[in-house]
Amino acid sequence: MKPDTNEKIKVIDLRENLPLPRPIPPVECKCGCGYTFQPRRRDQVYLNKQHADFGYNHNTRKTKYRNRRKAEKILWSNDKALGKHYKNREGNCATCILDALKADGLDLAYVTGTDERDGKKYYYLYNYYYHIYVSNNIKMIKIYKR
Repeated sequence: MKPDTNEKIKVIDLRENLPLPRPIPPVECKCGCGYTFQPRRRDQVYLNKQHADFGYNHNTRKTKYRNRRKAEKILWSNDKALGKHYKNREGNCATCILDALKADGLDLAYVTGTDERDGKKYYYLYNYYYHIYVSNNIKMIKIYKR
């Protein structure tokens, strides 16, 4: 069956029912300067590149790596404490009382890795690794250089 050529087909235009687009509302710069500006894009959060650089260096990056810097500071402190006692060694390892190392600032919760060899558990730091054992009811530690 052939359609009637006199019949007009109405095309529905969806745009006629939509509200007019509104401009993007003014926003406050995220760098903390206090400026309010009219963004050119919906995802623009900084006034310009200088404000973006300032915001990254003073806000975003510092909070992003806060926990990492804290952990690395403790790891370096642990490494330094082990190095101090390793200098007073006899042979290839240093042996001392664990409480003395704890007094020097050793935090046993922070290590870079662990390994178990010959039934002994070794804890690794940056430059040293150690093994904890009990001798005469006293916790002792053996420190080795990596």
